[in-house]
Amino acid sequence: MPQSEDQKQKIATVLSSNSEEAEKIDEIAKIRGWFRPTENSVYYPTIQNYLNGDLDLKTTTCTLFSPIDEKITAQQLDDVNFLDLWYSILHAARRKPFHAAQTNGVKHEHYHAKVADVVSAFRSHRIPQHGEYDYLYSAVTDFGLACREAYNDAPAASASDVEIDAWANLNFFYARVTEKGLLDLSIHAIWSMRTALENEVMDDAEGSAVQKYNVHVPAAAAWVFGMGRALFDKEVDLTPSDRKFGNPAKGGELWKGKAGFSKERWALWKERLAVISKMENVSDKTKNISRDAIEAMERAESFSDSTHSARAGS
Repeated sequence: MPQSEDQKQKIATVLSSNSEEAEKIDEIAKIRGWFRPTENSVYYPTIQNYLNGDLDLKTTTCTLFSPIDEKITAQQLDDVNFLDLWYSILHAARRKPFHAAQTNGVKHEHYHAKVADVVSAFRSHRIPQHGEYDYLYSAVTDFGLACREAYNDAPAASASDVEIDAWANLNFFYARVTEKGLLDLSIHAIWSMRTALENEVMDDAEGSAVQKYNVHVPAAAAWVFGMGRALFDKEVDLTPSDRKFGNPAKGGELWKGKAGFSKERWALWKERLAVISKMENVSDKTKNISRDAIEAMERAESFSDSTHSARAGS
Protein backbone atom coordinates (compact mmCIF):
# COMPACT_ATOMS: atom_id res chain seq x y z
CA MET A 1 0.00 0.00 0.00
CA PRO A 2 1.66 3.24 -1.11
CA GLN A 3 1.93 5.93 1.48
CA SER A 4 1.64 9.67 1.14
CA GLU A 5 4.09 12.12 2.66
CA ASP A 6 1.41 13.03 5.18
CA GLN A 7 1.09 9.39 6.22
CA LYS A 8 4.86 9.09 6.54
CA GLN A 9 5.05 12.09 8.82
CA LYS A 10 2.17 10.93 10.99
CA ILE A 11 3.60 7.44 11.32
CA ALA A 12 7.06 8.81 12.11
CA THR A 13 5.49 10.78 14.95
CA VAL A 14 3.79 7.65 16.29
CA LEU A 15 6.98 5.61 16.06
CA SER A 16 9.01 8.23 17.92
CA SER A 17 6.57 8.29 20.84
CA ASN A 18 7.09 6.46 24.12
CA SER A 19 3.87 4.50 23.72
CA GLU A 20 3.73 0.72 23.98
CA GLU A 21 3.81 -1.14 20.67
CA ALA A 22 0.13 -2.09 20.96
CA GLU A 23 -0.80 1.58 21.21
CA LYS A 24 1.40 2.41 18.24
CA ILE A 25 -0.39 -0.29 16.26
CA ASP A 26 -3.71 1.32 17.20
CA GLU A 27 -2.58 4.68 15.87
CA ILE A 28 -0.99 3.31 12.72
CA ALA A 29 -4.17 1.35 11.96
CA LYS A 30 -6.07 4.63 11.93
CA ILE A 31 -3.50 6.40 9.77
CA ARG A 32 -3.27 3.53 7.29
CA GLY A 33 -6.99 2.91 7.24
CA TRP A 34 -6.67 -0.74 8.20
CA PHE A 35 -9.80 -2.78 8.76
CA ARG A 36 -10.45 -2.32 12.46
CA PRO A 37 -13.28 -1.83 14.96
CA THR A 38 -15.44 1.25 14.57
CA GLU A 39 -14.74 4.17 16.88
CA ASN A 40 -17.94 3.48 18.81
CA SER A 41 -17.71 -0.32 18.62
CA VAL A 42 -19.96 -2.12 21.10
CA TYR A 43 -17.68 -5.17 20.92
CA TYR A 44 -14.09 -3.95 21.12
CA PRO A 45 -14.11 -2.61 24.71
CA THR A 46 -15.50 -5.92 25.99
CA ILE A 47 -12.88 -7.91 24.08
CA GLN A 48 -10.11 -5.71 25.47
CA ASN A 49 -11.45 -6.08 29.02
CA TYR A 50 -11.40 -9.84 28.55
CA LEU A 51 -7.87 -9.90 27.14
CA ASN A 52 -6.67 -7.63 29.95
CA GLY A 53 -7.99 -10.13 32.48
CA ASP A 54 -10.88 -8.00 33.74
CA LEU A 55 -13.55 -10.40 32.43
CA ASP A 56 -13.67 -14.18 32.19
CA LEU A 57 -14.68 -15.90 28.96
CA LYS A 58 -18.21 -16.72 30.11
CA THR A 59 -18.97 -13.12 31.05
CA THR A 60 -17.36 -11.89 27.85
CA THR A 61 -19.38 -14.14 25.58
CA CYS A 62 -22.60 -13.33 27.41
CA THR A 63 -21.92 -9.62 27.01
CA LEU A 64 -21.05 -10.01 23.32
CA PHE A 65 -23.64 -12.53 22.20
CA SER A 66 -26.78 -11.74 24.20
CA PRO A 67 -27.54 -8.50 22.30
CA ILE A 68 -26.91 -10.36 19.04
CA ASP A 69 -29.33 -13.10 20.11
CA GLU A 70 -31.99 -10.51 20.86
CA LYS A 71 -31.67 -8.88 17.44
CA ILE A 72 -31.69 -12.22 15.65
CA THR A 73 -34.79 -13.51 17.44
CA ALA A 74 -36.52 -10.19 16.81
CA GLN A 75 -35.75 -10.72 13.10
CA GLN A 76 -33.50 -7.67 13.05
CA LEU A 77 -30.52 -9.45 11.56
CA ASP A 78 -29.56 -6.42 9.48
CA ASP A 79 -28.89 -4.58 12.73
CA VAL A 80 -26.19 -7.06 13.75
CA ASN A 81 -22.76 -5.78 12.74
CA PHE A 82 -20.90 -9.08 12.59
CA LEU A 83 -18.01 -7.44 10.75
CA ASP A 84 -17.38 -5.03 13.61
CA LEU A 85 -17.17 -7.98 16.00
CA TRP A 86 -14.65 -9.73 13.79
CA TYR A 87 -12.60 -6.61 13.08
CA SER A 88 -12.46 -6.08 16.86
CA ILE A 89 -11.08 -9.59 17.27
CA LEU A 90 -8.64 -9.32 14.37
CA HIS A 91 -7.32 -5.98 15.55
CA ALA A 92 -6.88 -7.39 19.05
CA ALA A 93 -4.81 -10.20 17.53
CA ARG A 94 -2.60 -7.67 15.72
CA ARG A 95 -1.71 -5.81 18.90
CA LYS A 96 0.38 -8.36 20.78
CA PRO A 97 3.53 -10.35 19.91
CA PHE A 98 2.98 -13.87 18.65
CA HIS A 99 6.48 -15.14 19.34
CA ALA A 100 6.93 -17.09 22.57
CA ALA A 101 9.38 -14.67 24.13
CA GLN A 102 9.20 -11.01 23.21
CA THR A 103 8.77 -7.70 24.99
CA ASN A 104 11.49 -7.99 27.62
CA GLY A 105 11.20 -11.74 27.72
CA VAL A 106 7.53 -11.81 28.75
CA LYS A 107 5.80 -14.77 27.10
CA HIS A 108 2.64 -14.07 25.13
CA GLU A 109 1.75 -17.43 23.61
CA HIS A 110 -1.41 -17.53 25.73
CA TYR A 111 -2.69 -14.23 24.32
CA HIS A 112 -3.69 -15.42 20.86
CA ALA A 113 -5.19 -18.55 22.38
CA LYS A 114 -7.49 -16.30 24.40
CA VAL A 115 -8.47 -14.37 21.29
CA ALA A 116 -9.17 -17.63 19.46
CA ASP A 117 -11.29 -18.79 22.39
CA VAL A 118 -13.76 -15.99 21.61
CA VAL A 119 -14.09 -17.27 18.04
CA SER A 120 -14.54 -20.80 19.35
CA ALA A 121 -17.21 -19.64 21.79
CA PHE A 122 -19.05 -17.85 18.98
CA ARG A 123 -18.94 -20.96 16.80
CA SER A 124 -20.39 -23.17 19.53
CA HIS A 125 -22.95 -20.66 20.84
CA ARG A 126 -26.62 -21.57 20.56
CA ILE A 127 -29.71 -19.34 20.88
CA PRO A 128 -32.02 -20.67 23.58
CA GLN A 129 -35.33 -21.91 22.15
CA HIS A 130 -34.45 -20.63 18.69
CA GLY A 131 -32.35 -23.39 17.20
CA GLU A 132 -33.39 -22.40 13.69
CA TYR A 133 -30.94 -19.49 13.92
CA ASP A 134 -28.00 -21.41 15.36
CA TYR A 135 -26.40 -21.68 11.92
CA LEU A 136 -25.53 -17.98 12.14
CA TYR A 137 -23.12 -18.89 14.91
CA SER A 138 -21.92 -22.30 13.74
CA ALA A 139 -21.08 -20.81 10.33
CA VAL A 140 -19.14 -17.96 12.00
CA THR A 141 -21.08 -15.51 9.86
CA ASP A 142 -18.88 -12.98 8.02
CA PHE A 143 -15.68 -14.13 9.78
CA GLY A 144 -14.14 -15.39 6.55
CA LEU A 145 -15.06 -12.12 4.83
CA ALA A 146 -13.45 -10.10 7.62
CA CYS A 147 -10.28 -12.20 7.41
CA ARG A 148 -10.05 -11.71 3.65
CA GLU A 149 -10.57 -7.97 4.00
CA ALA A 150 -7.97 -7.64 6.75
CA TYR A 151 -5.48 -9.47 4.56
CA ASN A 152 -5.58 -6.49 2.22
CA ASP A 153 -3.73 -4.56 4.93
CA ALA A 154 -0.42 -6.22 4.06
CA PRO A 155 2.47 -3.81 4.73
CA ALA A 156 4.54 -2.19 2.01
CA ALA A 157 8.25 -2.88 1.64
CA SER A 158 9.00 0.38 3.45
CA ALA A 159 6.91 -0.58 6.49
CA SER A 160 8.17 0.05 10.00
CA ASP A 161 9.07 -2.71 12.45
CA VAL A 162 5.80 -2.05 14.29
CA GLU A 163 3.79 -2.69 11.12
CA ILE A 164 5.84 -5.79 10.37
CA ASP A 165 5.07 -7.10 13.85
CA ALA A 166 1.35 -6.38 13.50
CA TRP A 167 1.25 -8.24 10.20
CA ALA A 168 3.07 -11.27 11.61
CA ASN A 169 0.79 -11.28 14.65
CA LEU A 170 -2.29 -11.36 12.41
CA ASN A 171 -0.90 -14.22 10.35
CA PHE A 172 -0.14 -16.16 13.51
CA PHE A 173 -3.73 -15.72 14.62
CA TYR A 174 -5.00 -17.01 11.27
CA ALA A 175 -2.75 -20.02 11.74
CA ARG A 176 -4.13 -20.70 15.23
CA VAL A 177 -7.72 -20.37 14.00
CA THR A 178 -6.93 -22.87 11.24
CA GLU A 179 -5.10 -25.32 13.50
CA LYS A 180 -7.97 -25.27 16.00
CA GLY A 181 -10.44 -26.15 13.24
CA LEU A 182 -12.48 -22.97 13.65
CA LEU A 183 -12.19 -21.86 10.02
CA ASP A 184 -9.82 -23.00 7.30
CA LEU A 185 -7.72 -19.95 6.51
CA SER A 186 -4.81 -21.99 5.17
CA ILE A 187 -4.92 -20.39 1.72
CA HIS A 188 -3.40 -17.38 3.47
CA ALA A 189 -0.46 -19.59 4.47
CA ILE A 190 0.25 -20.24 0.81
CA TRP A 191 -0.02 -16.55 0.01
CA SER A 192 2.38 -15.64 2.81
CA MET A 193 4.86 -18.36 1.91
CA ARG A 194 4.68 -17.55 -1.79
CA THR A 195 5.36 -13.87 -1.20
CA ALA A 196 8.22 -14.43 1.22
CA LEU A 197 9.84 -17.65 0.04
CA GLU A 198 8.88 -18.69 -3.47
CA ASN A 199 10.35 -15.86 -5.51
CA GLU A 200 13.81 -14.46 -6.10
CA VAL A 201 13.00 -11.07 -4.62
CA MET A 202 14.45 -8.10 -6.49
CA ASP A 203 14.95 -4.40 -5.87
CA ASP A 204 12.31 -2.29 -7.58
CA ALA A 205 10.35 0.93 -7.20
CA GLU A 206 8.41 -0.51 -4.25
CA GLY A 207 11.53 -1.21 -2.21
CA SER A 208 14.71 -3.21 -1.94
CA ALA A 209 14.85 -6.99 -1.80
CA VAL A 210 16.15 -6.74 1.76
CA GLN A 211 13.17 -4.63 2.82
CA LYS A 212 10.78 -7.14 1.28
CA TYR A 213 12.36 -10.09 3.08
CA ASN A 214 12.27 -8.18 6.35
CA VAL A 215 8.56 -7.44 5.89
CA HIS A 216 7.31 -10.79 4.64
CA VAL A 217 9.45 -13.50 6.24
CA PRO A 218 8.10 -12.99 9.80
CA ALA A 219 4.52 -13.45 8.54
CA ALA A 220 5.48 -16.63 6.71
CA ALA A 221 7.29 -17.95 9.77
CA ALA A 222 4.21 -17.20 11.88
CA TRP A 223 2.34 -19.91 9.98
CA VAL A 224 4.97 -22.46 10.94
CA PHE A 225 4.77 -21.44 14.59
CA GLY A 226 0.97 -21.25 14.57
CA MET A 227 0.13 -24.49 12.75
CA GLY A 228 3.19 -26.62 13.37
CA ARG A 229 2.59 -30.29 12.58
CA ALA A 230 -0.81 -29.52 11.07
CA LEU A 231 0.90 -27.50 8.33
CA PHE A 232 3.45 -30.26 7.73
CA ASP A 233 0.71 -32.91 7.54
CA LYS A 234 -1.49 -30.91 5.19
CA GLU A 235 -1.37 -32.39 1.70
CA VAL A 236 -4.03 -31.01 -0.62
CA ASP A 237 -4.05 -30.52 -4.38
CA LEU A 238 -5.72 -27.15 -4.97
CA THR A 239 -5.26 -27.06 -8.73
CA PRO A 240 -8.45 -25.40 -10.03
CA SER A 241 -10.79 -27.48 -12.17
CA ASP A 242 -11.79 -24.35 -14.07
CA ARG A 243 -9.13 -21.74 -14.83
CA LYS A 244 -11.66 -18.93 -15.00
CA PHE A 245 -11.74 -19.05 -11.20
CA GLY A 246 -8.03 -18.28 -11.03
CA ASN A 247 -5.36 -20.28 -9.26
CA PRO A 248 -5.01 -18.82 -5.75
CA ALA A 249 -2.77 -21.63 -4.46
CA LYS A 250 -0.29 -21.41 -7.34
CA GLY A 251 3.41 -21.20 -6.64
CA GLY A 252 5.92 -18.46 -7.10
CA GLU A 253 8.67 -18.74 -9.68
CA LEU A 254 10.68 -21.14 -7.50
CA TRP A 255 7.85 -23.63 -7.01
CA LYS A 256 7.27 -25.82 -10.06
CA GLY A 257 4.92 -28.33 -8.46
CA LYS A 258 1.16 -28.46 -8.07
CA ALA A 259 -0.90 -25.71 -6.51
CA GLY A 260 -1.66 -26.64 -2.92
CA PHE A 261 0.08 -28.20 0.05
CA SER A 262 2.67 -30.96 -0.18
CA LYS A 263 5.76 -32.26 1.56
CA GLU A 264 7.79 -31.07 -1.42
CA ARG A 265 6.51 -27.52 -1.13
CA TRP A 266 7.15 -27.60 2.62
CA ALA A 267 10.74 -28.66 1.81
CA LEU A 268 11.14 -25.67 -0.52
CA TRP A 269 9.93 -23.32 2.21
CA LYS A 270 12.41 -24.80 4.64
CA GLU A 271 15.22 -24.55 2.10
CA ARG A 272 14.42 -20.92 1.37
CA LEU A 273 14.33 -20.03 5.06
CA ALA A 274 17.82 -21.50 5.36
CA VAL A 275 19.01 -19.31 2.49
CA ILE A 276 17.45 -16.18 3.96
CA SER A 277 18.88 -16.91 7.42
CA LYS A 278 22.36 -16.56 5.91
CA MET A 279 21.79 -13.43 3.83
CA GLU A 280 24.18 -10.67 4.81
CA ASN A 281 21.96 -7.63 4.55
CA VAL A 282 18.64 -8.77 5.98
CA SER A 283 17.95 -7.73 9.56
CA ASP A 284 19.05 -9.83 12.51
CA LYS A 285 15.38 -10.18 13.36
CA THR A 286 14.69 -11.74 9.96
CA LYS A 287 17.68 -14.06 10.27
CA ASN A 288 16.69 -15.17 13.74
CA ILE A 289 13.06 -15.79 12.93
CA SER A 290 14.11 -17.77 9.85
CA ARG A 291 16.31 -19.99 12.02
CA ASP A 292 13.55 -20.35 14.61
CA ALA A 293 11.11 -21.35 11.88
CA ILE A 294 13.50 -23.99 10.56
CA GLU A 295 13.81 -25.45 14.06
CA ALA A 296 10.02 -25.44 14.39
CA MET A 297 9.71 -27.23 11.05
CA GLU A 298 12.17 -29.87 12.15
CA ARG A 299 10.20 -30.40 15.35
CA ALA A 300 7.00 -30.67 13.34
CA GLU A 301 8.57 -33.29 11.10
CA SER A 302 9.52 -35.46 14.06
CA PHE A 303 6.59 -34.74 16.39
CA SER A 304 4.42 -37.73 17.24
CA ASP A 305 0.98 -37.76 15.62
CA SER A 306 -0.47 -39.07 18.87
CA THR A 307 0.45 -35.94 20.81
CA HIS A 308 -0.66 -33.26 18.41
CA SER A 309 -3.98 -32.22 16.94
CA ALA A 310 -3.83 -31.72 13.20
CA ARG A 311 -7.37 -30.56 12.73
CA ALA A 312 -6.71 -27.98 10.05
CA GLY A 313 -9.23 -28.18 7.24
CA SER A 314 -8.08 -30.25 4.32
